[in-house]
Amino acid sequence: MILKGKKFSVMDLFLLRGLISYVARVIVLGSKNISSKESIMSSELLERPLKKHLPTEAVTSPHFEKIPVKGYEQVIRVTDQSAKLDAIIAIHNTTLGPALGGVRIYPYANVQAALDDVLRLSKGMTYKAAIAEVGFGGGKSVIIADPQKTKTPELLRAFGRAVEKLAGSYICAEDMGCTTEDVKIIRQTTKYVVGLPHVKSSGDPGPFTAWGVFRGIQSVVKRLYKSDSLEGCKIAVQGLGNVGGNLVEHLFWAGADLILSDLDAARLERYAKKYRAKTVSAAEVLRVECDVLAPCAMGGVFNDATIALLRCKAIAGAANNQLLSDVHADVLKEKGVLYAPDFVINAGGLLNVAEEVEDEGYTPAHPRYKTHHIYDTLQAIYEIADKNRESTHSAAVSLADYRLKYGIGRRVIPPTFHHSAEPLSVGR
Repeated sequence: MILKGKKFSVMDLFLLRGLISYVARVIVLGSKNISSKESIMSSELLERPLKKHLPTEAVTSPHFEKIPVKGYEQVIRVTDQSAKLDAIIAIHNTTLGPALGGVRIYPYANVQAALDDVLRLSKGMTYKAAIAEVGFGGGKSVIIADPQKTKTPELLRAFGRAVEKLAGSYICAEDMGCTTEDVKIIRQTTKYVVGLPHVKSSGDPGPFTAWGVFRGIQSVVKRLYKSDSLEGCKIAVQGLGNVGGNLVEHLFWAGADLILSDLDAARLERYAKKYRAKTVSAAEVLRVECDVLAPCAMGGVFNDATIALLRCKAIAGAANNQLLSDVHADVLKEKGVLYAPDFVINAGGLLNVAEEVEDEGYTPAHPRYKTHHIYDTLQAIYEIADKNRESTHSAAVSLADYRLKYGIGRRVIPPTFHHSAEPLSVGR
């Protein structure tokens, strides 16, 4: 079998599994076309000052300004002056289903920085959803605010109204700076939200993401040393948030030799004491000698300058968009550093929240099984990369593009929001 001039062998069975599953569902249920959104207006809107006299609709709803970005279905700047909301929602691709992605709340330096981040994150979600075969597209949102100082219930409810206005084309969830308690507030003004902390929902996706990353670390160790035992492996973890903290516990019990880094000194000291781990500064963690480096904080970590400093044998972590650009995957390959593509290894949280909108409802056993097998997905990608003499990132992107091109894993049953019977709050 040939894909874009690249030879595949037995591993093609891995690709065909999703196609066979999709065809079977279409035979039973019939396919559902999900149309693309049209391209949008002018990039000058990005920095345009907010209008003082908004339309009548904007009195009770956030104001939408569309930003045209080639290759994206919709990119929308959302503002609400009374709630002090300034956000961007990016819908990259809905070929396989409605866009699903988290809400990142972060004090970006300016709107351009927020736009750059949301574009990369939403594109990554398209690839993540395609590889995970969850029947969703790629989307993401960012809110320009300090989650510790300027995040308010009014701001979150205003954002929820914006999501509701998109009528299901974008489904939001928790992310960096946005907790499960925050999504409860967002839920007050939209039903298009997942990861809520109640019996009908999947709750915090962090533990599933952490377990998937743990399995991914096992996969790179297996590739390096022919055994996936982590006993005595030196593993450096950058970032001890919800996912990184859970990951450290798994690694401890697996016998890993831990090196930890976090910008929060108190948190770092707490984890180091609990797990008798070595600590290094944020600047030092990228140059520490180790078997595996696990970035679990912000993206864009690996660029020409930082890759030159690396003394690890493999990279396998939870952070999104770890590469500053795709070319840095080739730089890592040339340096001999094995890279577990971020949108594959960190898909556990997506697998978990996607389960709750299935017709039969949420059960944790299903996403647990799928998350556990991230290990096998990565092993297949390593083999494809070797046979095509390309980077692991390129192999994963090719696999995702193949599924998008042929609609493998396209959603045929609309999402069911089991919490939608709860009353929505439409006012402030």
